[in-house]
Amino acid sequence: MSVILRAEKGGGDRRYLTQPRGEGTTWYAVAEVPRTLRRALGKKRLLKSLETTDLRVARIARWNAVADLKSEIAKHRTPGREDQDPLLLEAMAFREEFVRADAARRNDLMYQITDRAEEIDLAAGGSRDDYRPFEEPRAATKEATEFVQLASAKVTPADLYIERWLAASTYSERTKADARTALEQFKDWCTKASQGFFIETTTDRVAADFRDEAFVKAGVHFKTANKKLSALRQYWTWLEKSFGVKSNPWMRKSLPKAKAHRIAPDGPMGPERPFTDDEVRILLGGPADTDMANAMRISALSGMRLDEIGQLRVGDCRENIFSVTRSKSAAGVRTIPIHSALRPMIAKLVGRRDAAAFLFPDFQDTGWDGNRTMALSKRFTYYRKKLGVHDKRPGARRSKVNFHSFRRWFATKAEDAGHRENVVADIMGHESQVGITFGLYSNAQLKQLKKACVEAVKLPAL
Repeated sequence: MSVILRAEKGGGDRRYLTQPRGEGTTWYAVAEVPRTLRRALGKKRLLKSLETTDLRVARIARWNAVADLKSEIAKHRTPGREDQDPLLLEAMAFREEFVRADAARRNDLMYQITDRAEEIDLAAGGSRDDYRPFEEPRAATKEATEFVQLASAKVTPADLYIERWLAASTYSERTKADARTALEQFKDWCTKASQGFFIETTTDRVAADFRDEAFVKAGVHFKTANKKLSALRQYWTWLEKSFGVKSNPWMRKSLPKAKAHRIAPDGPMGPERPFTDDEVRILLGGPADTDMANAMRISALSGMRLDEIGQLRVGDCRENIFSVTRSKSAAGVRTIPIHSALRPMIAKLVGRRDAAAFLFPDFQDTGWDGNRTMALSKRFTYYRKKLGVHDKRPGARRSKVNFHSFRRWFATKAEDAGHRENVVADIMGHESQVGITFGLYSNAQLKQLKKACVEAVKLPAL
């Protein structure tokens, strides 16, 4: 079977076309199946009959057929931009050949591109008399104009290289997903604003308009806005280094931070807080499932982060010590004495299980950098709200209390009990900001200081 995925000299444009039964028979659209998906689909390529033996008719009909084939392939993987838009698929196919062609071939391709753009223009309601694909578009020729610009490599889709950038980065999977979300939001805004979603047309003015309309007018918290703007800025920085894209339009577009002296600590922009004793009593006394109840108690009596609890293995809970081997910072890798009130529970969870087994085997791996507690975090949010433990102020981004408030409660209780701030910081996995080091203590003395600090924290009576 002869499969033609590119235009062949002398045979006209036969990309994505084939006649499996030979010359003079029915034309089929063909799409290659990626190697990684061939086992799932059971084929190396997919075919769809165009129900015509006329090459001219087949050339027109192929794009919708190819889009259908790509949609079938997309069911088995994350869909890309080309899977939904047959015109974009067609333009990018032209573009791929155009950028590699010599001058003579480019000239031939421009005739094909122009002819195809005219078909698009006529289908959109344009007329042959005022067809100007290389000039500023009127409404009826916008699709045709963008088709010509894309196919002839005059403009580049802004998200064309995002996966290449992310693959070359050292970002976590969660950060990569946030970057994709930021670019997708910019794309949606461009569509609504009738603004081209291209690298070349994203100017300082466009970036500023997007920031002001998508974030400032919408009242988005400056931290959320700046996280997305930072992702766009880093992507364009990579484009600049990799392809010589001039002038990063996202530079100096961050929203200003609220000045600390203007923030009321108890106001909507103030910091999140620890649970009160009454809130801890309500949460620990409520109808939580076993895993949640155990995780709450561990956090309240050790100051551990929820994700750190999820990463604990049986071998990390030996000799009345928690060994945190994975954390968000170097200081977070630490040991914590197991509180006497937790020891019976930990002994039961450990049992005779393998040292490599997770302490909480039923936590689900979400796929985000091995995070195993995302589902539990969501369940806990629902649980505390149901019990009335909620503190979302008008104008605030989110509640001032969350699972992390157990960690804040532990730190508050330890310091209230008179323990040194640097000892508490070591237990919490914080870099100590206090000018007191542990150089004067032996290892045994430090263990005793940490143990005394942990044991000083007592759960409120239920």
